[in-house]
Amino acid sequence: DIRPDELIVEVPYHLALNVGDTLRQDYYNLDNISDEWDEGDVEDVVQALYFLENFVGGASFDGSYCCRYDEYDEEVDSDYFAPYVSTLPSKPIISTTDNNNSYDDEEGLTPDFWSDSIINEIGIPSYSQRIIDRKSILRTIAQNNNVDEGDLQWATFMIRSRRFTTWNMVPDPNNADDGGPFGALTQKKIEQIQGFLVPLIDMANHNPNPNAVMKISVNKWTRKFDDTSSFALRATRPIR
Repeated sequence: DIRPDELIVEVPYHLALNVGDTLRQDYYNLDNISDEWDEGDVEDVVQALYFLENFVGGASFDGSYCCRYDEYDEEVDSDYFAPYVSTLPSKPIISTTDNNNSYDDEEGLTPDFWSDSIINEIGIPSYSQRIIDRKSILRTIAQNNNVDEGDLQWATFMIRSRRFTTWNMVPDPNNADDGGPFGALTQKKIEQIQGFLVPLIDMANHNPNPNAVMKISVNKWTRKFDDTSSFALRATRPIR
């Protein structure tokens, strides 16, 4: 039995995959991105591209996407994360019966994988358009950055289905502290939004009445992640 507030699982920060950071400059080609497309949908694909290029190279793909550098100018070791990446669902199999990029197991996939014929049968124009836009975003970013569209589609699915997002107020890196006695405590703060894939915890199912909650620890002085940080899943009520 698990008691309320009891730790279920804890994952150290260094084992989490940081796939998105509003303070990190990613030099991707985002030409031809329409202002009418949803910003959140665009960001999902950008994070998927970062995940694909930095973490997937040492796992199930051919390695051509590895490697870039993280915000500390250190090369991300995709081999280090390969055991986790290898446990993720595999890429769907594209149907060989048509030329519309549909999938043999289309009925069990999310709308992002549906063929145009299925999307057009939905009967809700606004919903159909949102799916079409998401597919257009993915195709545009894949072409701009010379990556395989199918690989990026799979990576985007992993981001949308498994990513955890954090919001934090941190010292503005473009506004150095004044050297006063309180240093970073008085430095201008800005919002930092980050996306993470967290092994083990990302397998927990979502529920409107959850029996567990994510607890995230950061450095209490800098409000940043460091070697003491972790992601923990704690029970909110008794679990038998």
